[in-house]
Amino acid sequence: MHQTIFTSSHVGLDEIYRVHWLRYAINEIRDRTSHQRIRNRNKNFQFIIEDFIVLHADHVNLHKRYRSSIDFDGAWSIEECLFGEEGTRKNIYNTKCISVFDQGKIIAGGYFDVGDKSAASILHFFDPLYKSNSLGKYLILLTIDYLKLNRYEFYYPGYVVEGLSKMNYKLFLGKEVAQYFDPEMVTWNYFQESILVKPKLDSGYGTLL
Repeated sequence: MHQTIFTSSHVGLDEIYRVHWLRYAINEIRDRTSHQRIRNRNKNFQFIIEDFIVLHADHVNLHKRYRSSIDFDGAWSIEECLFGEEGTRKNIYNTKCISVFDQGKIIAGGYFDVGDKSAASILHFFDPLYKSNSLGKYLILLTIDYLKLNRYEFYYPGYVVEGLSKMNYKLFLGKEVAQYFDPEMVTWNYFQESILVKPKLDSGYGTLL
């Protein structure tokens, strides 16, 4: 988060929800029919993946349009997402920047951090007029292509939320190869549908001692 490293087990929205952090072993990800459909839908677009040096004005303007179109809590700005409210521009991470263009017009952008063996997506956004192109997933596919080419081992897309389907798109790379972290056992396990089910609270009356 910003220029710090953090983890969490729950998130507070309209109520408290359990979250499950995901990762993928890069060499286990296989191209699927759904992936190819997304690639075909966007095959006429151009993209660039480069080192993040400065914040581009076209990214800032695009993110503003994207932010005003979404119906969930997202980063207020790229700068706030990457650097927080301290105002510092010093980046302690090795951050890559993705830009997708349609005939020279930027239509999607994203940022991911890379380490020695792993990478994590930080932020994705796109032009609301291109919503039907699944550009959020396309950005993930472009990231995976980059990681495969450069022989990274793991990709971390963020978390899924127990009882909320909003974040389930992160499983489109393949539920059968997705892994989730169990903080109690301190292990990574292969995905199970049961982790997405929010348990019902006991409505019975307990005994006060």
